Amino acid sequence: MAYGRSKFAMSENVVPASPSPRINMVPAVRDFLAPPSIEERRAAEQRELETLRAINAHLLRELAQLKQREAEALKLADRDGLTGLYNRRRTLELLNNAIADALAQNLFVGVLFIDLNGFKAINDQYGHAAGDRILTTVATRISARVRVGDVVCRYGGDEFVVVLPLIPDVESARRVADTIRERVALPYWVNGREQHLSAAIGTAMFPHDGDDASSLIHAADQLMYRLKSRGERGPASNSRASILAGLSRRRDDRSKERGGGAP
Repeated sequence: MAYGRSKFAMSENVVPASPSPRINMVPAVRDFLAPPSIEERRAAEQRELETLRAINAHLLRELAQLKQREAEALKLADRDGLTGLYNRRRTLELLNNAIADALAQNLFVGVLFIDLNGFKAINDQYGHAAGDRILTTVATRISARVRVGDVVCRYGGDEFVVVLPLIPDVESARRVADTIRERVALPYWVNGREQHLSAAIGTAMFPHDGDDASSLIHAADQLMYRLKSRGERGPASNSRASILAGLSRRRDDRSKERGGGAP
């Protein structure tokens, strides 16, 4: 009896096993026995095609936005943030390209270095916001007096540089400098008051004043400083005769190099 009771007691503590989950095989068997109709397969394929088209359209939109952001970043890297003109780095690159083109075609490149007389006084009196508006106006006036393909740069502060590629002579650069000087001299209105500026412009020419971008800009800058120190307003440049003589000498030098140095 004790053994029987012990066996009965043990049976009371046994946990019954969980029932096995029922697997509904009906749909699988049904699909195996009766596959989807042609219309159903076509509908499924059409849904997949529409999904792929939507994904493709989304990727194309993202790619277009990426290209736009890349173009904007490149533009910002090449441009002055205030005026939208070319910055110094990009101007040096474009000037070197213009020099290479001028060498191939036996033409000149003109470089104008422009400094604003009277800007500092206006900026100090009326503040930087007024000064920025004047700089933007000056940039617009200069840009309006050059050709398509010419380069206008805000070099720094109230200094601007203009590159004139493939011009036939120094007189062409002087004419552009004269028109820029006239436009800069037009009145400016600041807080309802008329203000005036003038432009000191130094002109350098390739190949007479330098063989690369940096040397040409430096030469134009020095000529501009010489003009300001004399209190003059007209564009400063070397004489036409000296420039033509320099061009002739450089062409002779290149001819001797090609001919092995023979006179």
